[in-house]
Amino acid sequence: MAAPSSRTKTLTLLVIVALIALVVALDMRRRMVEDQLTKLSISVDQVTGNREQNQETARKVIQQVKKIYLIPAGVEPTVATIVNVDALKARNDFYKNAKNGDYLLVTNERAILFDAKKNIILDVAPVQLTPATGQSSSQAQK
Repeated sequence: MAAPSSRTKTLTLLVIVALIALVVALDMRRRMVEDQLTKLSISVDQVTGNREQNQETARKVIQQVKKIYLIPAGVEPTVATIVNVDALKARNDFYKNAKNGDYLLVTNERAILFDAKKNIILDVAPVQLTPATGQSSSQAQK
């Protein structure tokens, strides 16, 4: 039986190194996807979690904001927790002073960015709610 040639040994070594590199690359990709899934799971839990607890938190945040900012009587703002501030900052300068955990209160007229821990309003911006324009003029006339 002849000993394997140096060419065969080199080829075998290259295949082994390539397989190891592939395994490492796939593991890195798996970890990245797992991290993204964890972040999404946290976001989903906040949205679909305990509704009563979310409503109570929103009520407390609204009461806290009403102590330092005039919200007209009869107006019930929508409250959202900032969970991915980097994505928001990339899309809108309004969020430049925000951090994860801050609150966004939205009324028909204003968007209020609020830091509950510091009890300060970070920014206020006008809101223009426009109806969705999904119908053509011929459909609207029918």
